Amino acid sequence: MALWDDIERSLVAWQDAGSPEITVVRLRITAEAHTYRTEGDPSLRWQHRIG
Repeated sequence: MALWDDIERSLVAWQDAGSPEITVVRLRITAEAHTYRTEGDPSLRWQHRIG
């Protein structure tokens, strides 16, 4: 899948969720990954794997 498709999907999900502010983003840090999520909307979730 192209990077632009991921960006577009994320933008649409963010808009559909009402364009939430950065203050609703939660971060979970483990040895394996950093996971960002927006409370109340599972489509707004990103994970950066470590290593």
